[in-house]
Amino acid sequence: MPAARSAKPAPQRRTEILDAAQHLFATQGVQATSMEDILSRVGIAKGTLYYHFSSKEEILHALISRTTSRVAERARDVATSQEPTIRRFLLIVAAARVDEPERRLAEELHAADNAAFHVLSIVETVRSLVPVLTEVVEQGVCEGVFATEHPREVVEILLTSASMLLDEGIFAGEPQEAQRRAAGIVHAAETLLGCEPGALAPALERLS
Repeated sequence: MPAARSAKPAPQRRTEILDAAQHLFATQGVQATSMEDILSRVGIAKGTLYYHFSSKEEILHALISRTTSRVAERARDVATSQEPTIRRFLLIVAAARVDEPERRLAEELHAADNAAFHVLSIVETVRSLVPVLTEVVEQGVCEGVFATEHPREVVEILLTSASMLLDEGIFAGEPQEAQRRAAGIVHAAETLLGCEPGALAPALERLS
């Protein structure tokens, strides 16, 4: 006689489903993973799975939202730290680079069939970081570290360009090309932010 399934709080069950789906998407591919695969890995009734998510696409949306929320949380922690303004700026930009296991899922989104979700992940990351980074730039303007009349717009331009130009799934090429683009983005950031030349040089190591 099979063992009875344990009832778990909805948030815990939702997390289990997302964790299982993330593992499957990263290891065997988004397109190759079915709802049945996710169901089997979690070990729950079909009705329970569909109570939380109506489709694989909805699960992927939720995974992207979860990842960007974690990125934003790290960024907010940095923004409220006692680090100097320029260092906080650099650390927040670095916070956009996810670690395992999110990194493996991000790499899977580079596949052509997942292009829409790939773009969505970039857009959501930019949206989550813009308000946090804008606040830091505004503080820098007050301190005289930065000099721009358009903090939010500058942040949007820099985050969007960095996210697109340095994404290996969009601009594939030789390592030196990525380094060239990173150097260009840092130069553009210093120009648009109105800070001292070389002030953002430490960003090159993080971006390239």
